[in-house]
Amino acid sequence: MSPKHGITPWRPNQHGAWAMLIAPAVAVTVPALHHFANAASASSFGSSLSSSPSPGWRAALTVFAILIAWFFGYFCFFALSLVAKARTPQRRRGYTKPLYVYGPIACLAMVAALFLQPALIVWALFFTPLMTIALWETFHGRPRSMASGIATTVASALLVPVITMATYATRFSNIDNRAWLSFAFLALYFSGTVPLVKSMVREWKTPGFTQFSILFHAGCAIAFAAIVVALLATQFLNIFSASGFSASGHHIIWQAGLMELVLIMAALRAWWIPFTAAHGQTWTAKRIGMWEIPLVVVSALIVMVTLW
Repeated sequence: MSPKHGITPWRPNQHGAWAMLIAPAVAVTVPALHHFANAASASSFGSSLSSSPSPGWRAALTVFAILIAWFFGYFCFFALSLVAKARTPQRRRGYTKPLYVYGPIACLAMVAALFLQPALIVWALFFTPLMTIALWETFHGRPRSMASGIATTVASALLVPVITMATYATRFSNIDNRAWLSFAFLALYFSGTVPLVKSMVREWKTPGFTQFSILFHAGCAIAFAAIVVALLATQFLNIFSASGFSASGHHIIWQAGLMELVLIMAALRAWWIPFTAAHGQTWTAKRIGMWEIPLVVVSALIVMVTLW
């Protein structure tokens, strides 16, 4: 069956979805590869170091399995959203085909990751409610609702602590605060893109939605600042010295400052784009996505350096 309006169920057609899929994955995987390389050069790959446990082949395979499960799982979710929206049995059958390919791959990868590191099962407590929200919205005809968008963006940001835990084969309670701070930053940043796009596309005629988008972005910036202040207040300057990491307090503070700066820029952008649109500029979802690329790249680089 030929895709409707160029839409194919085999790959997501939303520009923002690709940024959400790739940016957190790259930001956390590059430091993980760096860690694997250091472990391999310090000793034979898979052996244990005296100072900290080497990730070994098991951790490397776990990270690979998580990435496979993440990407193919989202591809499966996208195809499922098209199935839910299909109005004819013929179109529904055409959209169903990727489910039989992506679904088994994602499930097998997830099982492999849990087999290699059973402790990762704890993340079911986080992903289950997020995916339930996204699927509920999808099957009720609201695949691009605020709830669905924020649920999927938070899930994408969770990839950072998940892969951090797998990389160092550590327990959930020992995940370094740098990973949690990076998660909070990416979750808030990408969540802000949901009302931004809506304010310019689907909800541009809704009274007050632009103001809501601006306030949402401002709230994200304030919330992140509060998180940083709370961490500083509870653990002073030694807040980011957990097992497996050696970052000093001041080392992370300037990176947290850069994260806050990005969120402030995102809030200004949430005001500036509607302002220019009101003065004659045309903003499509694609153009907004192109303008978002620099912020996405900078955000990923900041997280990458933070986790290095």
